Amino acid sequence: MNAVCAVYFSPTQTTRTVVMAIAGEMGRRLGLSVCGRNLTPPYARKNGRSFDQEDLLVLGLPVYGGRIPAFLEDVLTALTGNGAPAVIAAVYGNRHYDDALLEMQELLEARGFRVVAAGAFVGQHSFTAKVGAGRPDEADLAALAGFAAGAADKVGRGAWGRLQLPGNHPYKERGPALAQIKPLTGEDCYHCMDCSRSCPMGVIHHDDPAEVADGCIRCFACVKCCPVGAKYFQSEMVDKSTAMLEANCMARREPEVFF
Repeated sequence: MNAVCAVYFSPTQTTRTVVMAIAGEMGRRLGLSVCGRNLTPPYARKNGRSFDQEDLLVLGLPVYGGRIPAFLEDVLTALTGNGAPAVIAAVYGNRHYDDALLEMQELLEARGFRVVAAGAFVGQHSFTAKVGAGRPDEADLAALAGFAAGAADKVGRGAWGRLQLPGNHPYKERGPALAQIKPLTGEDCYHCMDCSRSCPMGVIHHDDPAEVADGCIRCFACVKCCPVGAKYFQSEMVDKSTAMLEANCMARREPEVFF
């Protein structure tokens, strides 16, 4: 095979951690180099890519409301598999991944990939550090290594076969976009512009961090990267979602893998 191509969308770096752990271990076991493609910056999503049967794709996406981020559907349809094997990872905040893995599988298969392994892994929730706190942790990293080993073995043997993944048709309905919900900026802001640079949707003005256009996906990248805690959300919807998560999703969920 040629190389392992790690592709991910990761505003808060959690999905990147998961994908690179999988890709790195698979590359080590298969004797392949690893290349990365970060889909997080807006400019990185403009061009597609064609793979061939000697390539190996490791794709990781965060789960938003039980689905993959809606705008990434077009990004994935710009990939062409030509029979290349693919390993997929859905990263979710300890509630549930619902239809995300199935959606990823079907999008890739429609583009000519062979999905040979899939996993759902927990990361700290974007809305609240109390849910999925500190994850992925050491136990998660061990599980990722084990998953990568199993996936590498399957690829090495050429054991394809179609996976039977959990999920439903039709997919879970997406929540409303709620364009009016945007991050706010506190008085401590000193215009370092880290929030603008970190925004995967490019909606935070590059000169004025308090100026936010429509299109926020509430990934909380701007909140988490702000060095002085000046970026925040003040929204009934966000508050209700956070309260629900903290009331119902504190029990530890473990990784789920499928071969």
